[in-house]
Parts: sequence; structure tokens; C-alpha cells
Amino acid sequence: MKKGKLLSAAIVAMLTIGGGGSFIQAAESYTLDGIIVTGDKEYDRFGNVITEQSYYRTGGDVDVITSQTLEKRHYQQLGDALKSVPGVQVQSPGGYRGGEYGYTQTHSIVTINGDARVVVMIDGRRMDNKAGGVVAGNSGSGSKAMVDINQITSMDNIDKIEVIKGPGASVYGADATGGVINIITKKGTQKTSGSVDFSAGSWKRYNYGFSLSGSNTDGKLKYFMSGRRELSGDSHYKDGVTGENHTWEQTGYRDDSFNARVDYDFDDTHKLTVAYAHLQGDDDYPLTAADYRYINPTDWERIKQNYDNDITGDPLNPGYRNIWLMWLGAYNAYNKNNYDVTYSFKKDHGMESFVRLYDQRETYWGSFGGGDGDMSAPVPFTKEWYEWGKTHYKGREHKSWLHHLKNNGIEIQLGKSFGKHDVLSSWTFDKSKYFNTSTRTKQTSSVKRDSVLGYLQDKIHVTDRWEITPSLRYSYYSDFAQVSKAGESSNTGSSSSTITPSINTQFAFNDSTSTYLGYSKIYRPLRVGDYDRTNGKELAGLEDEKGDVWTWGLRKNISDKTSVSIHYDYTNMSNAVARYSVWDKSIKDFKLKYVNAKEVKKSFNMSVSHKMGEHWTLDLNYSHANDDWKAKNGMVFDPDLKWTNGNVNSVINKLRPQNTYTANLTYENAKFSGSLLMNYYTGLSRQAYTDNRFLVMDLTLNYDYSKNISLYGTVTNLTNEAWENTYTSYLGMGAWPQPGRAFMFGAKYKF
Repeated sequence: MKKGKLLSAAIVAMLTIGGGGSFIQAAESYTLDGIIVTGDKEYDRFGNVITEQSYYRTGGDVDVITSQTLEKRHYQQLGDALKSVPGVQVQSPGGYRGGEYGYTQTHSIVTINGDARVVVMIDGRRMDNKAGGVVAGNSGSGSKAMVDINQITSMDNIDKIEVIKGPGASVYGADATGGVINIITKKGTQKTSGSVDFSAGSWKRYNYGFSLSGSNTDGKLKYFMSGRRELSGDSHYKDGVTGENHTWEQTGYRDDSFNARVDYDFDDTHKLTVAYAHLQGDDDYPLTAADYRYINPTDWERIKQNYDNDITGDPLNPGYRNIWLMWLGAYNAYNKNNYDVTYSFKKDHGMESFVRLYDQRETYWGSFGGGDGDMSAPVPFTKEWYEWGKTHYKGREHKSWLHHLKNNGIEIQLGKSFGKHDVLSSWTFDKSKYFNTSTRTKQTSSVKRDSVLGYLQDKIHVTDRWEITPSLRYSYYSDFAQVSKAGESSNTGSSSSTITPSINTQFAFNDSTSTYLGYSKIYRPLRVGDYDRTNGKELAGLEDEKGDVWTWGLRKNISDKTSVSIHYDYTNMSNAVARYSVWDKSIKDFKLKYVNAKEVKKSFNMSVSHKMGEHWTLDLNYSHANDDWKAKNGMVFDPDLKWTNGNVNSVINKLRPQNTYTANLTYENAKFSGSLLMNYYTGLSRQAYTDNRFLVMDLTLNYDYSKNISLYGTVTNLTNEAWENTYTSYLGMGAWPQPGRAFMFGAKYKF
């Protein structure tokens, strides 16, 4: 038998085995109007979880964290919830909030299958600012994230979380190469209900939360509101370099949030929604964890002397990052206010038609603290050190940076069913602004950018078991209108417009087996900071990122208790942006440069879910990601990275977990539930991290004491693993450790 026929036969065999049952394994499930209902989830005939936003999806590797799961797991932050999703990793050094605005390593950044180009949305609306961002101002390596995941919304406001893995999610944006996280918020209820929540735990952490929901007498007006305060002292961690446990000073935080939403139903099809969301934080800011190997009188004097002689960075000045300990009292703060007004006037075949007005305002400020460059500083963490710190602390009234972000716009969406065709079109007109005020001169520079984003799809129901969805996305970005601190106006870069097509299909072989296949064109515009990336005195001359992506997946229910899903995506970026040391012919040496290069990215996910008896369920997952970068335009792409023997692909693939193995064991009965989550990360560089593999376990327990009272407890990093997922050669190994073992215990009262 020829190779092609053998492969075909193998695929057919895999699709036909175990043909009984449905996609849903839960014992108590039923079918209603072609929809399979089980627990708190609804599935269509292809095995897709149905949500308020699922009309956008056309197959793909999708995980939905339901309200029931959120209720029983008691996640404190959005990043905690996302850690349970296979292929998703949250980079949150030390567990603290935020950091110096403009550097991804000091923020809570989410990646999907190793890609930080992830679009984050609330109720289908993007939360990033087109003119700039405080997370990363350019598209260089490690700086392609768009938002801080823990500064989006509070957990009290979340009803469901959709995670769409892979660039096939580009229906939400031509730049969603990593995937999409869509947060669906809570709505008001007919009957008055609410909750009061309190928890306390390690590191002086306290969380206070409340929610209230209800309606007026005729039930047409529904309301929901929630509020939360989160407090924490300095976090602890285990140092992978020394094996010792330490307190990471200046990692405390205080965050507050308030959310309100009102829905008024004029009739069955016409509805008005007004929503407001507020977030604010006043958090300590650690620049890096200390390197305790070099905290002694001899090394401290050497580090200071070398710093004074412009010898910086860990490779040249071991323990260099300890110099940053002198930035005493560093902090960062933010204040965010989001307004949404949506008028919905029709719903056809699950597609909603609406007009939405939104206004998003964000302010960020903070300080590097005191003691910068004061060579009189004594050895850190000694009695003399803390006395010295009292005279150098500048206080919360001092600001080193001040940023304002504004964007407002209008979204229009129309959905209409025509026989076998479900046609959906959406348009967003956005005006974004980014203001940077000099705290010393009080002068303000600004960047403005307008955008028009349009989307049109036709979901064609060829048969009851086969759908084809062709679509087109239109993207227009104006040039950057810049005003310098001196008041000089200029336009940077040129405007751009492009049309990116995609086509997706899904097919159900029978009630237990389905497959999907998709193709999408990628377009990701440059950021503000990209236009002045330099190689010496010359501008980088970067171009927008472009490429193609193919996705394929298979879902199979092997039995009533066991299901399997497989996902694969292949991304071919013809014009990706990278930052590396490259050979410069003019100086005959290696030099830092931002470049356009070719990138081939492959990722693979496999999930197995098995129900073990009446109460136990085991979910097993494996995720793999790999990149292959190549030079273009005659450039010699040979980075001078000695610790990787000049291998750029080794740098990329081994500075993140190349393989992630996930096991989630859950127990459910009438009153008690629990979950043990195990993430095993492998494929990391031993030259960058304290180990090349890490096993991290999280435990959650919930007990319904009565109808109204729930008691719960969580243990994160159960074994107190010393692990990291962020590295910079400048600061050295172990500069950004993840939090150590921590406990939280709480009670929730519902009425």
C-alpha cells in the first residue's frame, strides 16, 4: 500500500472507531432542538461550546471556563483562571501587579502556545489601544503582548471566559496570531440575589468582594453590580539558584474595582445595555529579585564600583541587578474607567445586531523610588541599609512617569439569516490617543491614531453536518500623528489598509466525531515605538507583520466516558518583526537591530478527558510550540548570542516552555468539590533558567456548608517549586521568580 493510501486509511479508521455516544461525556445530558445540554454547558452538533459570543467562532480549539467552574474554583485573578487552560501561560513575576510601563517582563502577560500576540476582549470588544500601550511600545522579541491580563476586570464581573487558541481566531482581528481571550460579563437576574465574599491567606493577602443583581417589578429592567478590594503584602518565593526561601520586597499591592451594568428590554428583540467598569491600583514595584549570592560587603563594593565605571549587566558585572535594590519605594499606580452603551435591535439564528458606543480612559503613574546612583548605600538588607532607606524614600507623592490613554469609538454589527446562509458583518470606528507627560518639565507629548476595522462572514450550512464559513476582514490604520514634548508636530509612518481573507469549515462525521479546517491571512500593524528602532544611527525601516496560517483539528468521543481532541496550527510569517544581534557589514561586528524576518511557527495540542465513575474526572493535555526564524532581504541572520552558540531559534524555543503537560483531577458531589491542577513545563534552556523543567501544582477545595454559605481554600504552587518563565541576559538567571507556596481561605455568602 502506498504511503498516501496508508495515511488515509489510518485517518478513516481513527474516525470510525467508537462511534457510539456524543461529544459530551457527562452522564446527565440531553438534546434540545439539536443542542446537547450537559451541566452548565450547551454544545452544538460539532461539539462546540455555545456562548453569547460563539456565533463568531467557526470551529477551532476553544476552551470555555464556565460560571459554575469560576464559582467553585474561587480564582482570585483572571490570570489564575487562565492557568488552568492547556497551552496558556501567564507570566506574572513574583505575583505582583504591573511594573514599569513599557516592559513586558514586569507585567502579567498571557501567551497562547508560546505566542504573546493575544487579543483580549470583553463581551466581544477589544481592550487594547491602537495608538500605543503601557505594556509594550514596540513589536520586538518578547514585547508583542497588548494588555496586562490582571488589569482587565475583576473576577466578580466575569460570567464565562472563552479561550480560542491559535491564529485561526483571527476572525476577531487580523493580528490575533496567538489567539483570543474573550471575557463574557455577568448580567442582571429576574430575582434579587447577591453575594458577600471574604478570603485571607499568605503574605497578608485579603480579598473583599460583593455583588448584587435583580430587576424591577415588570422584569424589563435588570441590573448587576459588583465591587472588590484586593490587598497583599510582600510575596515569597524559592530561589532556584540557591535553593533558599526569600521574601521579595516591594511586591505588595492594593487594587480596587467596581462594575455596574443595566439592561432594559423594550420587547423581545430590542434592548439597551449601559455598562461601567472601574479599576484602580496602588502597587509596590520591585525592579528585580535580589541575587543573594552577591549580597556581602566585598561583592557589594565591587558591583557599585563597576556600575560607577559604566560596567553594567550580569555577564560583565555578576550580581549587577542588586544595584537596582537602591531604587527604594518604587511604586506604580493606575486608574481605569470604561463606558459602554449598546442598543441591540435584533437576534437572528444566534447572531445579534447592535450599535455600541464605548469610551475607554486609562491613567498610569509611578516612581522609580529613591537612591538612584547613590554609592554611599550600605549592603542591602542590613540594619544600616534600612536606616539609609528612611532618608532616601521619596514617598507616594513623587512621580517618575505619567501616562494617559484614551480611545473611543462606535461598533456596528448586523446579523441576518437567509436560508442556508448566516451572514454577519461588524464595523468598528476607533480613535485612540496616548499622552506621555514629563514629570520634570510638565510637558506632554502625544500620539494619535484612527482605525477602521470591518468584518464580513457567511456561515453556509451546506448540510446538517457540514458548514463552510468564508470571511473578509478590512483593516485601516491612519498614520501616527505625533506631538513632541517641545510641541513639534509630525506624522510617523504611513497609513495602511488591507483586506485579509479567511475560510473555515467544520464537518461532523457522526454524533461523536467532527473535524475542522481553516485558513487565515495575518496582518499586524507596527506600533509607535517600531518607527524609531535603530541600528546605530540608522532607522530600522520596519514593515508591518504579514503572514498566513492554517489550522486543523479533530474531536472524537471514544466512549460515553472518554473524549479526545487534537489541534494543529501552522503559521508562516513572511514579514515578522524580531529583535536580535545581527551582523553589521559597516562595522564588521554584531549589533542590536530590529529586523523583519521570516517566521514559521508550529503548535500542537492534544486533550483527553475521562470520567472516572460518578464523581471523578481526569483531564490530560499536551501542548507543543516551536518557531523557526530565517533571515530575509540579504541580511545575515546570525545573532551573537554566546550562551546559545549563536542559534536564534534556540533562543526563542528555549526561553519558553516548549512542551507543557497538564493534568487536572476534579471531584464533584452534592456539597464538596475539589481540583488538583498539575502543569509540567519542559524544553527550557538550562543556561537561562535554574532548571529546564518545572512541575507546578495548584489545589482548590470548595464545601457548600448550606444553601447560602460556601467555604473554600486554595493552595498555589503546592510543592513550593522554584521556577521562572521570564529571562533577560542583562539581569541574569533567577531575576524574575514565580511566587512560592501560598494559601487562601475564604467564605462566600449568597442571598
